[in-house]
Amino acid sequence: MRAIIHRGSKEIGGTFLELQSGTGRILLDAGYPLFLNNEPIDDSVALQDPDVLLGLGVLPDIKGLYLWDSPKFDGVVISHAHLDHYGLLRFVNPDIPVYLSAGTFKLIQLSNIFHLIDEIALENYDIRIFEMHEPFSVGAFRIMPYLMDHSAFDAAAFEVSSLGKTILYTGDFRSHGRKNICFDIFINKARKNADILFIEGTKLGQQNEEVLTERELEEQIIINSRDIAGPVLFQSSSQNIDRLVSFYRAALRLRRIFIVDIYTANILYELRQLGNQLPYPSAAYKNIKVFYPYQLTKKIFSKIGEKYAKRFSPYHISKTNLQKQEKNIVMTVRPSMKRDLETAGLRNGLFVYSLWHGYRDSGYQKKFEGYLKQVGFAMRFLHTSGHATITDIEKLIDKLQPKKVVPIHSMAPNAFASITDKVIFIEDGKMFKV
Repeated sequence: MRAIIHRGSKEIGGTFLELQSGTGRILLDAGYPLFLNNEPIDDSVALQDPDVLLGLGVLPDIKGLYLWDSPKFDGVVISHAHLDHYGLLRFVNPDIPVYLSAGTFKLIQLSNIFHLIDEIALENYDIRIFEMHEPFSVGAFRIMPYLMDHSAFDAAAFEVSSLGKTILYTGDFRSHGRKNICFDIFINKARKNADILFIEGTKLGQQNEEVLTERELEEQIIINSRDIAGPVLFQSSSQNIDRLVSFYRAALRLRRIFIVDIYTANILYELRQLGNQLPYPSAAYKNIKVFYPYQLTKKIFSKIGEKYAKRFSPYHISKTNLQKQEKNIVMTVRPSMKRDLETAGLRNGLFVYSLWHGYRDSGYQKKFEGYLKQVGFAMRFLHTSGHATITDIEKLIDKLQPKKVVPIHSMAPNAFASITDKVIFIEDGKMFKV
């Protein structure tokens, strides 16, 4: 078996990991990068033509993978529904099968439907859904997916075997979320003494950052909200299900109504249909209501499909009722809802920012938070990482005892040298034998 890290040996995000066995080839993840020339990538870059993206290095130069090439890959396997792991999938030749979990497929599909990403014509692809902990074959490769604890729903790690060799690829993981048992299951079930462990190291170099468990975060939400007489608003990713559950549980304990916008409501609804026991707007969860932001609702009825709005009509909360109930709500918000909050007249409450702090630097975000401060909202930053701590990384390596450790998805790969003497450093684009 041979491997090539096309991107990810010295950066977070934009992961492309190719494995070869005989004439067989597979790709693990096809991520859009977070950085370009060591600076955060500008949103406009994604709009460039493929030849420009190739020239910039946003698209790694991989023969036999893209739309304009004759396909030479047996499959592309996606670990989870974060853009830095699947965001360049739209350039992959649709004759190459794409393997992902049902939850990952649903989240990508919803991002498509709501036009939140550069559209991937999923209907043109050979989509193959895998089940966690059920092995499947792609050409010469046997792949075992493991459900992992991460801020992305249904995230997977992979054990890949061929011709007597085995590699482990962690994808993104942690042990302090609501699915922390998955971390222990992976340690117990994954192959010991694998030839190579490709392991993420996102948090290496960030040792001073406090890491809360999701349950500790829930407690902090309650502590900070308990004495607030007005509305509690929070901003998080609508696809971070663990975080939504933390705020939902906090709302229950605070005896407040939990309000989600129509997009978030659809995410919870669709994932629930896959058999996941998630709270969602329904008769069974009487304290969950759905708010219809004007611009998003207009887009649903004109472009997306009215069923995505009408399915929540029984649980709709109007702006008038929102104002009446403002002392009794925990509500998800985003900058695009500024006008809705103005017309609803919400003020003198608490705003909780629950995303990576780096996103707060945008002018759009600053304008939104400036408005909230102006109308009397106190500001709190309550967040926890979706990525492994150093302790997690040390434990994983110690328990799995791989023959070699290769850092990936890290800005500080050299930090692995202080964790294990089995580390080897591979340059982007360099093929090496497993």
